[in-house]
Amino acid sequence: MNKEAAFQEWAGSFGIPAYAATAVPDDATEPYITYTLATGMWGDGEQACDLSIWYRTTSEAKPNAKAREIGEALGIGGTCLPCDEGLVWVKRGQPFSQPVDSGDNAVKRRYINLSVEFLTTY
Repeated sequence: MNKEAAFQEWAGSFGIPAYAATAVPDDATEPYITYTLATGMWGDGEQACDLSIWYRTTSEAKPNAKAREIGEALGIGGTCLPCDEGLVWVKRGQPFSQPVDSGDNAVKRRYINLSVEFLTTY
């Protein structure tokens, strides 16, 4: 599995569908996650990327809980995703999570800053 597929699998591991921000299906319904993955070469150092969590709800509770779940999964040191050529090290960015006005009061969005690093294992 390449590094992009490893990140996609991880983003989709939180119980709701995950899509690249440029590939959300027309028939997608909330809740779902979108992401932008900035890829670098192995050993390039940290790259900024992000997730957005989308819920159709009047409550802040569900998107806040999902953001918290992702933060807890990352922990303090992040998580490493194995892939063909090494590891994708996913860490919390700063600020980690913030609400974003979606333009629709019924849709709640949480923007999550992440940092990824591509490490070789040899």
